[in-house]
Amino acid sequence: MRILILGAGALGSLIGARLSRTNGQVLLLTTDREHVASIQQRGLLVEELDGSTSRYYLPAHDHPHTISEKPDIVIVTVKSYDTVAAVHSVMDCCCASTVFLTLQNGIGNWESISQMVGEESVLAGSTAQGATMLEPGMIRHGGNGQTHVGEINGRLSPRVHRIVDVFRQAEMEAHASDAMQRLIWEKLLINVGINAITALTGITNGLVAELEPARHLSQSAVQEAFDVARARGFAIDVDIFERVLAVAKATATNRSSMRQDVDRKKRTEIDAINGAVVRFGQEAGIATPVNQSLARLVHTLEATYLIKEAN
Repeated sequence: MRILILGAGALGSLIGARLSRTNGQVLLLTTDREHVASIQQRGLLVEELDGSTSRYYLPAHDHPHTISEKPDIVIVTVKSYDTVAAVHSVMDCCCASTVFLTLQNGIGNWESISQMVGEESVLAGSTAQGATMLEPGMIRHGGNGQTHVGEINGRLSPRVHRIVDVFRQAEMEAHASDAMQRLIWEKLLINVGINAITALTGITNGLVAELEPARHLSQSAVQEAFDVARARGFAIDVDIFERVLAVAKATATNRSSMRQDVDRKKRTEIDAINGAVVRFGQEAGIATPVNQSLARLVHTLEATYLIKEAN
């Protein structure tokens, strides 16, 4: 099985490294040329949870034109706002049978990809694996977590089970799911409770659970998102905030993806996370002042460096 990781940042690189343990052929693709050059020169270094370092030798590309073999699976891990451009860039190196699996943050990624390649070519997924980019060619595994894969219509198809088996062969906990839409919303709520807070304060995930002010802010944001999800018909468990805290503790030393974006002065996915809660809340007539404030604060923070960069 040929697997292309589309968007080999911290998370994509981690997943690619783990999947390279299997008999499949794994390729990394990212526009980060320094990251690609480092992997090509010395391999991909992964700082493991126990503090040891593993080295993975696998092909890395900074442009799809250099990929010669058509992938069976494209695992999409790019930022939500880059989804359309990234998928469009690899369509010529894919074939009619290529399956796109989104493991991205936020809401709307499956829909965006489906509009480009057709619903029959897309699988939905979510993962609670955590990773941090330390430097080009080196990442830190920040925490283990379950990965779920499924058809958006809930059918447990043979291809879902095949992909889940590949993840399990790579020693990652993976499950076939008949409720991916709900799981994507559950992951959204976890992101709502962690990402913006860590991005704005500079704390690690674990401190969201440990520090009382951060924990209360997280709970308020998650409650709003919970109310919106329920209004949209998703039966989210009432103990979802306990799961947020559990994820924060399990990835205690990890810097959330949004905090990494802010640290690197990059655009964040705030519109697909807290911003999505605000939009859906407006449609449902549900007030979301905490998520709106978090979104506005992150946009303000982005503006302080994005405007300078534009000038």
